[in-house]
Amino acid sequence: MKKFLFLLLAASLSLFFAGCTGPGKSDDGKSSLGDNIKIGVLYSTTGPFSISETPMANSAKMAIEEINANGGINGKKIEPIYMDYASDPNLAAQKAQELIMKDGVTAIVGTNSSATRLAVIPTIEQNDSLLIYNTFYEGEKPSNNVLYTNSVPSQQIEAYIPWIIKNLGKKIFFVGSDYEFPKKSIAYAKKIAEENGGEIVGEEYVPITYTDFSSVINKIKEAKPDVVFSGVAGNGAVPFYKQYSQYGLDPKQLPICAIATSEATVKGIGESAIGTYSSFDYFNTIDTPANKEFIEKYEAEFGTDTTVTNQAEGAYHGVYMLAAAIAKANSGAAADIIKAASGLKIDTPAGEIKMDETNHHAWLNSYIGKVNSNLTFDIVNKSDGLVKPIVE
Repeated sequence: MKKFLFLLLAASLSLFFAGCTGPGKSDDGKSSLGDNIKIGVLYSTTGPFSISETPMANSAKMAIEEINANGGINGKKIEPIYMDYASDPNLAAQKAQELIMKDGVTAIVGTNSSATRLAVIPTIEQNDSLLIYNTFYEGEKPSNNVLYTNSVPSQQIEAYIPWIIKNLGKKIFFVGSDYEFPKKSIAYAKKIAEENGGEIVGEEYVPITYTDFSSVINKIKEAKPDVVFSGVAGNGAVPFYKQYSQYGLDPKQLPICAIATSEATVKGIGESAIGTYSSFDYFNTIDTPANKEFIEKYEAEFGTDTTVTNQAEGAYHGVYMLAAAIAKANSGAAADIIKAASGLKIDTPAGEIKMDETNHHAWLNSYIGKVNSNLTFDIVNKSDGLVKPIVE
């Protein structure tokens, strides 16, 4: 994180020579920083999405601790306020309101599913606050009060579908959880498939709490696809993959290509995940010194019961991006922080990323990984440089 620390040092020196104004409004009308910078950390460590969000909460905590250990933001320590919304979008909106109105946070890092993000955004907007959203999503109707640090379909699916058709087959069966992200992402994937000579042989959606996939698997068998494209999200992916093998489908012969199955989910699935694929902006097997250090730190602090995922790394660099933007703005106002984030570059465990100059989304790498016998991902394809986020 050398670049981030440089930004903090430069900002701190600038403030030293210019003089600090203290809490309240600064001379240029901005909302200056108080003694501590309160940040809400809003993730589910219980409920259907806990398998995804617990590593995110851990990584956000680790980033905050690192930043504070290195002097904080312009000399101010981050004061984190952690809340669990139990995978309930309505409860998430209530918690966000509490964090803003009662606790007075500068920003909230968190939420996961699109349903939860969409439930929280009205509260964020009405209170002119800021959300740092760290999960891949469908890329539609972004909010001006959100900084998005994970993938959209142009970064996750655009190259994935052509790769699938070229390397695995053109007959594709689509299955997903019945909410915004899987449905919108699959619609995008179907469009790309049709443009690249793919053939859609089936499409099914199931509730997020679904645990019996026998009827879906029977439909897959009847359709005889080359590939199953999965948007099954949260903890529900575990029974889907396990039953896929139990009911006679071999992922090594009829692979599942997923957009919501990370290392944490693979760990829960076990050997039934071997031979399946996922596409993300990050895998924990990326071979860089910075990533190895990141993984070692995570495991030293949190053990190996949870697993670093792209969402966890997104939460980690999301906190760093927020901190760098606050340092640059020297302000706690959402508009000032968002303006400062425009074009901002930081180093991450996987290399340098940047925030787009106009649409509040990060430019990211794109990877395709295949699950090996160690239940980790072998990277089989990588983008040539950072991929532009395209949103509607």
